[in-house]
Amino acid sequence: MPNRFDLIRLAAALAVLFAHGDFLYRLHLPVPFVGHSLGSLAVYVFFFVSGYLVCQSWRREPALGAFWVKRLARVFPGLVVAVVFSVFVLGWAVTTLSSAAYWQAPGTWLNLLNNAAGLATVQTLPGVFESNPFARAVNGSLWTIRYELAMYAVLSALSLVLRGRRWVYPATALVLVGLWPLARWAGWDAALEAADGPLAEVFRWGDFCGFGVPFFAGSTLAAYTVRPRRWMAAAALLALAGALLLDSALLRQLAVWVLMVCGTFYLAHAGLAANPASAHRGGIDLSYGVYIYAFPVQQAMTALCLAQGWSLAVCLLLSLAVVLLLAALSWFGVEQPCMRAAQRWLRSRS
Repeated sequence: MPNRFDLIRLAAALAVLFAHGDFLYRLHLPVPFVGHSLGSLAVYVFFFVSGYLVCQSWRREPALGAFWVKRLARVFPGLVVAVVFSVFVLGWAVTTLSSAAYWQAPGTWLNLLNNAAGLATVQTLPGVFESNPFARAVNGSLWTIRYELAMYAVLSALSLVLRGRRWVYPATALVLVGLWPLARWAGWDAALEAADGPLAEVFRWGDFCGFGVPFFAGSTLAAYTVRPRRWMAAAALLALAGALLLDSALLRQLAVWVLMVCGTFYLAHAGLAANPASAHRGGIDLSYGVYIYAFPVQQAMTALCLAQGWSLAVCLLLSLAVVLLLAALSWFGVEQPCMRAAQRWLRSRS
């Protein structure tokens, strides 16, 4: 079925880039809905699209080994290269330490290993971005990747154990809907933080449920081969009104989920069935590259522009140009070749 998922993911990645202005430049960006920034809504879009496409991949080839080869080939090559760039190129270029001190500091290598592994709990490099408005953080976007990997694990485990029964996807989404308010009211995340254990650094119930609902809603639409319908546009508009007007945090969260799921799915397909030639057929997906390079590039450009006295508009334009260039290099030089290599390897094994 023709779709615009690649285009929507790119728009979401660019939305995250501009949403960084609230942190990196100390802007006061308008919040679309109470408790939801532009960046958080964009991440919901990522998880919905990912759930839809990953479930399709599983159902085409319901084999655990092949599933994880494809997932790891999609996530880690681009991630590792981006982390290496942040540490070996960008960090080394802007650190206030001497080269010897930078390379001898344990924090340099801890950042490299931690972020390349997809944990993203170590966000600093020695002497890097210490004078920026949002000081020291090198790549604050990478933390969502560990939740993406967690969703893959849950989906593949449930699909394998329950032999691909389709009802498991909506059931999981509904369970997570129920867990979201329960975790808030029972203070599960506060308890994790108070315990100060290793789990507290990598996991929050609010994030897991918040991302999991759109992910498994997307899986549900894929498993049941749901077609876009006009009622989805109406549901998205009603949800938009609810997200703007409702006072209840739970009802507002439900409205945001419905808006992200129905709105994204409808926009991805509207009009394409009648005119397939207008479909965005994929082939080039810069969204992941934009997402993993935006934060460090914006931090570097912020430092440069503050030192030169350049305006915020110049900073944003320079950041956007560099990020798009790096995203294109990542797609054509790293991501696409590694995915193709994984496919060839899987075909040779079969």
